[in-house]
Amino acid sequence: MTLQQVKYIIGVAESGSLNKASEKLFISQPSLTASIHDLEYELGFQIFTRSARGVTATARGSRFISDARGLYAHYEELFKKYSEKEKKTFSVSTLYYAFARKAFVEVVKKFSPDGYDFAFREMKASEVIDDVYNQKSELGIIYMSDANREQVLKSLEAKHLEFRHLTECNAFVYLYKNHPLAEKESISLDELSDYQFVTYDRSDVTAFFTGEALKRRELTQAITVADRATVLSLLKSLDGYTFLSGVLGEEGDGDYIPIPLKTLDDGVNHTFELGYIAQKGVRMNDISLTYIDAIRRILHIAGFVC
Repeated sequence: MTLQQVKYIIGVAESGSLNKASEKLFISQPSLTASIHDLEYELGFQIFTRSARGVTATARGSRFISDARGLYAHYEELFKKYSEKEKKTFSVSTLYYAFARKAFVEVVKKFSPDGYDFAFREMKASEVIDDVYNQKSELGIIYMSDANREQVLKSLEAKHLEFRHLTECNAFVYLYKNHPLAEKESISLDELSDYQFVTYDRSDVTAFFTGEALKRRELTQAITVADRATVLSLLKSLDGYTFLSGVLGEEGDGDYIPIPLKTLDDGVNHTFELGYIAQKGVRMNDISLTYIDAIRRILHIAGFVC
């Protein structure tokens, strides 16, 4: 098996067609087909099934392609690191946390004179883990709770990553300042049942509440969005709400407020652990250490124990 064959397999999987893949990979279709057949023969199983509509990965082929993507991403990172055209980069993948953005700004200001290319990526927890695994980012910022801890640790172990503690937080309800519930000292899920739930990642909510609690309070029916501006707009225009850690930044210039979520009598602990993930056994560089130090300082100023 060669890296060129791995590249071809990934290209075919992304294109869903040998013809389209051959055009993108600048190789003739017969040569591409022969290369895939050779690899399938060497591996001893079929990676793709062919039909008039294109190609589809087999069950075992899908698993191989997933691992192949990781392998090729590592190859590209290695080549980039040691090539003559090496460019210093620093990237962070994170859930939607204001403290993570604020710390990133500090790092950019400090290290920009050194010629770095920077990237800050906000996304779902599973995507954060994949980014660090595929070395698209040096660090990832996520959380763990009693409900999702086992699943997250299992995923990290499989990808040779480790979770490092930052602090512990409680769940807060996040509302626009004129929301009917905005004056309350704390809010229960039952009180939210008449209002629209807005979230970045619907699956994240299951880390805090039982399936029965979610269904009973209609939290399974949510508006899922991809960016912070849309969340704030929906909270304001629809009297919507979302859940946050309570570690807030400057969103909305004070127009949006956090209110503690009342603990449910369902046996679920709604305290969760914020932390960062990194490659297991890999020593962090100066810029990564500076970023984590900035986060710890921001959390400490906000009153959190790190």
